[in-house]
Amino acid sequence: MIFSSSSKNFKFYRAHIFVWTLFIAYEFLLIFLLHIPMSSPADYIFAYTLNIIFFYINTYFVWPLVYKRPTYIGIVFILLELIAYLVLKYVITWFYVALGNSTVVPFTLTLDSIARIAYRFIYIFGLSTAYWFALNIITQRKEITDLEKNKLLDQVHHQQLEKKLIDSEVAYLKSQINPHFLFNTLNFLHNSAITTAPQLTKPILLLSDIMRYALTEIPQNGKVDLSEEIEQIASFIDLNQFRFDHNLQLSFTITGNTANLQILPLILLTPVENIFKYADLKNTEYPVKINLEIKNNELEFTINNRKIRTRKPIHSHGIGLKNLKLRLDAYYPDTHEIQIVETADDYTFKLQITL
Repeated sequence: MIFSSSSKNFKFYRAHIFVWTLFIAYEFLLIFLLHIPMSSPADYIFAYTLNIIFFYINTYFVWPLVYKRPTYIGIVFILLELIAYLVLKYVITWFYVALGNSTVVPFTLTLDSIARIAYRFIYIFGLSTAYWFALNIITQRKEITDLEKNKLLDQVHHQQLEKKLIDSEVAYLKSQINPHFLFNTLNFLHNSAITTAPQLTKPILLLSDIMRYALTEIPQNGKVDLSEEIEQIASFIDLNQFRFDHNLQLSFTITGNTANLQILPLILLTPVENIFKYADLKNTEYPVKINLEIKNNELEFTINNRKIRTRKPIHSHGIGLKNLKLRLDAYYPDTHEIQIVETADDYTFKLQITL
């Protein structure tokens, strides 16, 4: 398509009609000033119609087809156009004469008539060629300008994304392990140690593993083994089971081969942590379900839970989820998708990543 809207089409047609009107008026003025004998109106209508049709065929079909092709192809097309021009003029003139239109001058294949038609052909061909090259230059310059503009916008966006990523890396290390979780857990360990010290061994080890995983220096590629992330999720769940006397209604299932795959650290652990803030973890009819599925390097991580309704909701600034989205945008810009479906009672989190 040459144009993209009716408004542009209207401007295009109006401009071309205006230019053709000026062109025809200019030629009639020359005929008048040079005292050239006038032909019949039908002859002029036929001639200008043929010239205008040829102009646009050459501009929008022939030149785009032969441009940057071998020279001989262009020459062949020009000769074919000239032959078609002569044949059309001869056939249409013969048709007018056959209908008894005496105002049309019969066309004869003489050297003089062929030379005049060839001159007219070259004249219109030159105009259409100049128009096509001008149009092509304008289009190329616009494309270059658009590319440079898009490149500049991409650079600005990349710089902004890098800054956000740096800020989020610092923030996410500070926020991923929720302070409320740490204080509640330490308080639990303290109270339990008074009467049941031997039972503290397991939760202390779990907490130690989680803290070590969260605070360990991130590898150069920014990723860890998927198996490590899964292990931390399991440890996080086990630790919370200790907190709530193993009464949590929660399942964690893994499907597919997780070997030799890597992922950003805490990408899966962050949404799991939110479960222990907002989910109804003791609902036997609607237990929390965490599913991890791997298919051909495609990871799908889903969490389904009922929302807690027995206490005042915990207010959150959404730092964890915000940082999660920033990190995913930086490391998996076109290969991830987050879907969150929330109703009055239910909450579903779904993350898909191409690892």
